[in-house]
Amino acid sequence: MIVLISGENKSKHPNLIDQMHKLRKEIFHDQLGWKVNVSGDWEIDHYDALHPLYVLSVDEENNIRGALRLLPTTGLNMLNDTFPELLPDGKRIESPLIWESSRFTIPTTGDRRRDFARMGQATAELGLAMNEIGREVGLTHIVTVYDAVMHRMLKMANCAGEPLGEPKIIGGVLTYAVIYEIGDELEQRLRVVSGTQSAILPDHSALMLVA
Repeated sequence: MIVLISGENKSKHPNLIDQMHKLRKEIFHDQLGWKVNVSGDWEIDHYDALHPLYVLSVDEENNIRGALRLLPTTGLNMLNDTFPELLPDGKRIESPLIWESSRFTIPTTGDRRRDFARMGQATAELGLAMNEIGREVGLTHIVTVYDAVMHRMLKMANCAGEPLGEPKIIGGVLTYAVIYEIGDELEQRLRVVSGTQSAILPDHSALMLVA
């Protein structure tokens, strides 16, 4: 299921917040070796202090299956302020109708076949949630940054975003900035991958705090 955590209700979900930051450290710092800010067992950055909306995929035992973070492009965000070289001609994307998704994270087991299947399902579930959120708050698009491996995986599933410019090597990794249009077409592509036709968001209480 999907759990939405806004800055205002973060204190109500300490276990999930703890899991999310630990998972981010495990993936970004320990496995990928990225130069990220680490505090104890957590990966946490200054964008987490901007009251983002966290979108979490959680199983029946309250364990995180995947997570991402949403921020409006009208304020500080990773695409504009950390990876501006990915934008054509250095132009910032700033619109109340466009949000940014970042820190997309899914745990891995080391079993590539099993991980690929789990990643596909969790990615589709998070994508569907992102699309529903966009509809609810009146967005037109979501932008995000991901690497070439994720781009290939999403392309195979017919769920890749539209590149905003040419990919570039950042930290030794080929990196893309892409944009997704919120709407029916994205929803249908994601539902094919997820295998579900039901609504993804359990309630919209967190959205009322950020809309």
